[in-house]
Amino acid sequence: MNALQVMENFYSSNQVAAVLFTVIVCAWVPCSHLQIWRHLQERFPLFIALVDLFFAPLAVVLFFTIVKIALGSDFWAGHDKLLSGIFYLALCLTISWFVAKGGYALVSRRYIGERSSRPQSIPGLLRSVIYGAALIIGIGLFLWVQGYSLTGIWISTGLLTALIGFALQQTLGDFFSGLALGLEGSFRIGDWLQLENGIEGQVVDLNWRATWLRCWDNTTQVIPNAKLAGQGFKNLHGERHQYRPWYYVKIAAEVDPRFAKELLLEAAFNCKNILKNPAPIIRLTNASTLPYTYMLWVSFANYPAMFRGREELYREVHYVLQRAGVTPAAEIHEWRGRKAKIPIAEPPTIQLALRSLELFYSLEEEEIEQIAMASQQVHYDVGSTILPEGDGRDALDIVASGIVDSQIELSNGELIKTGEFAAGQYFGLLSMFTDQPALFNYIAQTDVTLIRVDLDCIQDVLKRHNELADRYAIIIKQRLDEAELLRTPYSQAASTTATLRQVKRLVKKFITSGRPL
Repeated sequence: MNALQVMENFYSSNQVAAVLFTVIVCAWVPCSHLQIWRHLQERFPLFIALVDLFFAPLAVVLFFTIVKIALGSDFWAGHDKLLSGIFYLALCLTISWFVAKGGYALVSRRYIGERSSRPQSIPGLLRSVIYGAALIIGIGLFLWVQGYSLTGIWISTGLLTALIGFALQQTLGDFFSGLALGLEGSFRIGDWLQLENGIEGQVVDLNWRATWLRCWDNTTQVIPNAKLAGQGFKNLHGERHQYRPWYYVKIAAEVDPRFAKELLLEAAFNCKNILKNPAPIIRLTNASTLPYTYMLWVSFANYPAMFRGREELYREVHYVLQRAGVTPAAEIHEWRGRKAKIPIAEPPTIQLALRSLELFYSLEEEEIEQIAMASQQVHYDVGSTILPEGDGRDALDIVASGIVDSQIELSNGELIKTGEFAAGQYFGLLSMFTDQPALFNYIAQTDVTLIRVDLDCIQDVLKRHNELADRYAIIIKQRLDEAELLRTPYSQAASTTATLRQVKRLVKKFITSGRPL
């Protein structure tokens, strides 16, 4: 008893269930062409493929059952061999087609992984191979059901297959090489490749014979798959992959290496096309020869964005070094009979840095010089903890160069970044004026140079400028409110932040008494 007889008996014995079954299967056909079905297929391709694999063979069986009932048993019996053959061929091809659809969804998920969400990133060669192999298996299954010997067919066509394989030896090599490249996933459509001969191009297609690259001059480089698979190449990736090259700059040894790194870091942060996360890295890579060699390791959004960003980086390096009185040292071998003038380039003085701060705008030059004499420069390497949360320090830290991150630890142990301090900004005012410990962790995001101003020196100056108490009180109040705002959603305790009037009173008492409050 075949599938048509089972379905015909089902229709005869239970007409209500048969009609319901017919409605469900018939509803699947138009639903599979709706927009919402296609949207579900994009999000859950493997699940939808299994649903289609279940309903598609049932739809074929239902269609031929209705045809058999409509034509009548006598007509079907007279043409049973022909009509049954058509039925089994349609059933085998339908099953093989939707099995291939499920296999393609499974391979697509493995091939794409987490690198891309675009189906067009998968070479069309993989789709052709999967569907072609499935249809061949479906035809083989049909011949086996019809009673044909697959062994006999294979032997009878073996000589012809050998002759065709010998004639298409190179083509078959390209075909299987392309299949291996596609399954391996060493590149995808849209990636940029750099070949051994220096040619660069973007992958626009991978077919059964060759890989097509679109080069910078808008020409197309067609490379046989076997040749591409037999050589090494560099994958520069596509538009969603960061590109992180490094560049070298030579600067005279007379320039302080720490100051030179600060200048190059400033140039990198001035570039709009360079990503700030991850932050640029500046390293002194060679101090054994003159001039010294510095490395700038930066990040771009993708490989094509590198060309615009590299030009901007070189331009900013030139501007920053020129403003500082430093000239990039070139490897020039030249002899002259006169005394060369040694370039002198020094970091800005503490007094100059203090004069640019809003905190000290109203102070006289002698008072700023007094504060500068009692201050010192402190250096921190990247990742160092400058001031941990809960610690106290009787000093004001001013960022001379680099970036400092501020973090706060919540009651649940989670660390949250609250802000950044760049050159010219300051922190530690709250710990200096009050006996409260630091409310934030201060971490060096890059190599940092700080100007540390002593407590006693500031107090002597502020005794002559009582009008500055209100300004400092407002700053302290803002820092207290920021910390309280971050902690409140995670804590059940009520807010205990002092009012602005209380803070002003405490600051004025500090100025007169000289003790943290």
